[in-house]
Amino acid sequence: MKEKLLLFGGTTEAREIAESGLPMICCVATEYGAEVLHDAPGLDVRTGRMDAAEMASLMRAEKITVAADATHPYARAVTAEIKKACAETGADYMRIARERTPLPGDAVVVESCAEAAKLLDKCEERALIATGSKELDVFTKVHDYRERLFPRVLPSKEVIERCASLGFGPGQIIAMRGPFSKTMNAELLRMTGATVLVTKDGGAAGGMPEKIEAACETGARLIVVGRADEEGYTAREALLLLRRRLGAPRPPLFPMLTDIEKRKAVIAGGGAVALRRARTLAKCGAEVHIVAPDFAGGFDGEGFIFHRKKWETSDGAGAFIIIAATDDRALNAQIGAEAKAAGVHVSVADAAEECSFYFPSLVTEGETAVSVSAGALSPRLTRRLAGRLREVWPAWVAEEKSKLEEEGSK
Repeated sequence: MKEKLLLFGGTTEAREIAESGLPMICCVATEYGAEVLHDAPGLDVRTGRMDAAEMASLMRAEKITVAADATHPYARAVTAEIKKACAETGADYMRIARERTPLPGDAVVVESCAEAAKLLDKCEERALIATGSKELDVFTKVHDYRERLFPRVLPSKEVIERCASLGFGPGQIIAMRGPFSKTMNAELLRMTGATVLVTKDGGAAGGMPEKIEAACETGARLIVVGRADEEGYTAREALLLLRRRLGAPRPPLFPMLTDIEKRKAVIAGGGAVALRRARTLAKCGAEVHIVAPDFAGGFDGEGFIFHRKKWETSDGAGAFIIIAATDDRALNAQIGAEAKAAGVHVSVADAAEECSFYFPSLVTEGETAVSVSAGALSPRLTRRLAGRLREVWPAWVAEEKSKLEEEGSK
């Protein structure tokens, strides 16, 4: 049966997947969410809120095999309904998660908007409320909220009418559509006289870094409604997995050749995959360190630097490249995440979606090299193409060098 994708969300991540051209149906709750996706060509967008039963009905009708949840990180109730519908229909569930934003040390993190409202009720300061309109009612319990609180919401008739029905006056409601720069956030804080900024951590896509910068610039206190820990893929990781699953094409990868001579390359793992990676790196002149409790045959006499031990984060210190090639899936994922957080190039042997670069299938002869790739979609095709090139590459290089020498003598 042909695979079919159902995408949920009107977020930045949903738009990135929608713009890939993959065949899919996309479900959004509001017209604003649909507008976020308006540039995606030929996209089938369904607008309107659904519960689990309605989602399951759509999945059955459209013969959906995989559901990608790219809803907002605070849309926990929607995520629960999507999971329930997948469990009912047998469709596979994939979560596209948004990274948290590092917060300044003086930020106050609360569990809910209600808790944030209680903090505001204990002070006399003005506050800019940038948590959206959905939970705005809890802030009406703050004393003098009509004079002290300034909600920033989407400029839709429905949202503005809701704000007004809660008692917020025209002079309080800031109806604007983002993205908001640091300067805009700072000006709104100054204009309203707010010395407190209440927000949710919407990540980089939600303008969180700009909010933090504005609070720091103006001296405003930052109250952040925290969010639960969740596992998931970035949009880029999810897109690779979906392309593999749906058999969809992609643009070719750019083979960014770089000089690694005498640079430190660290490999975690002592098996056959680690050995192949080590030999390729050594061939390119790298200083190869290999970390593993035990090593398979074939490593001796290759000039590698061995560290017979279990992997520790400090083993990657000073590395230009790290390769995670152990037989422990969780450890490989940990190594990949830590390397990316440290800004180190990393290849995770058993999970292409966790790589910051894809280890090349390299064909060499002397100083010449060609890198073979199938876009990280088909390792088998990559190996077959590289194998055929290895049969002819030395002869081609010798032939072309000979021609150049003959031309140089004329």
